[in-house]
Amino acid sequence: MNDLDLMTEIEKLAHVLRVAPDRLQYLRSLTLDDFRSLNQSISDRLLTDSSDVWAKLAGVAKFMPNFINAQVAKSLLGPNITANLTYHVDVKQAVSIAKSLNIEFLAQVAENLVPARAQHIIQAFPMDVLVSLTRILTREKKYFTMGAFVDYMDHDKIIALSREIPDTESLLRVGLYTQNKAHVAKLADSFSDEKVVEMIETAQRKDLWPSLIGLLAHFTESQHQRLAGLVGRVSVDALLGMVPFAIEHGALVHIFAFLKHLSSDMYAHMATICAKLDSEALSKLIHAADESSQLPTALKIADYLAERDVERLAAMSHRYDDELLKRVILTAHAENLIPFGLRLLALLPDAEIPRAERIAATLDRKVIADAQAQIGQSLLKERLGWLKRL
Repeated sequence: MNDLDLMTEIEKLAHVLRVAPDRLQYLRSLTLDDFRSLNQSISDRLLTDSSDVWAKLAGVAKFMPNFINAQVAKSLLGPNITANLTYHVDVKQAVSIAKSLNIEFLAQVAENLVPARAQHIIQAFPMDVLVSLTRILTREKKYFTMGAFVDYMDHDKIIALSREIPDTESLLRVGLYTQNKAHVAKLADSFSDEKVVEMIETAQRKDLWPSLIGLLAHFTESQHQRLAGLVGRVSVDALLGMVPFAIEHGALVHIFAFLKHLSSDMYAHMATICAKLDSEALSKLIHAADESSQLPTALKIADYLAERDVERLAAMSHRYDDELLKRVILTAHAENLIPFGLRLLALLPDAEIPRAERIAATLDRKVIADAQAQIGQSLLKERLGWLKRL
């Protein structure tokens, strides 16, 4: 199961059960489909009474004026019973009754709805009612309710309603509770560059990386290209927050998806960011890049690392199996990053040199010849005698 999807489902279930997410970690062994099924079943059970009484009572409403139905709902039934009746009322009548309710009560009804059962009504609600609902739910910080509704709205409505949520934190919190994140990721196309940068900064300030990176996972190639062009406007603190979170949750593939579009100058900038990571994190960057077929991107960044940081990376080479170390050497050669490859090999711990010699002996002779031609120019040439002898 994708770790970010799992975090979303845990947050949603924790909200429904009104417990801390930490108390539900024992459920991490479930598959994503099983977890979502459990979530839906619990929501149905807590928010819905399936008694036939509601269908019969809803039938009575057909014979009463809708403004009377609205008054009865507010004065006698309350939001939970009204929500249960909603599933059994004709769409046109439900919309008409909703228009007769004050928006505060309607928001309470929305909190008690199971959107999967009411999607036909959600889709039929006029924009003026949805706008008013969005404003009050945002004001009351009812992000769970808003996120659940988003899954059942068309794209144009979501874009229009997002403009009614002025603060970036609220947008991210709604996204956290949205299951269809691909649906929400499309919103970024309607945001200004300033808004996109602010979303990253807000994720750092408010610890909302699960929401932001969950959306990045569904970005299109053109969106990744755009984001790469904005990296220079993101604070170092935010980038330093994003990378470790992605490492911890196995989400670096979503970071490399836009890093591969960086300009040369920005590769150098990212190298200064990566230099602030500990050696363990640096090692994981290489592993993640390899697993996501983005090793060239990682090595283009690594090429700008200072000697001491390449040495830290080389010191972690025991974490790489022979095939990965071989791919690093071959990729450095293929990407014309021979100086970086030499620095890495020169700074390998003494205990790793026999293994490196064994791996180098399996490489194409041209790779070795090209490396040997560069040795004389390397500041570390005295440590590359073993490579020169091959």
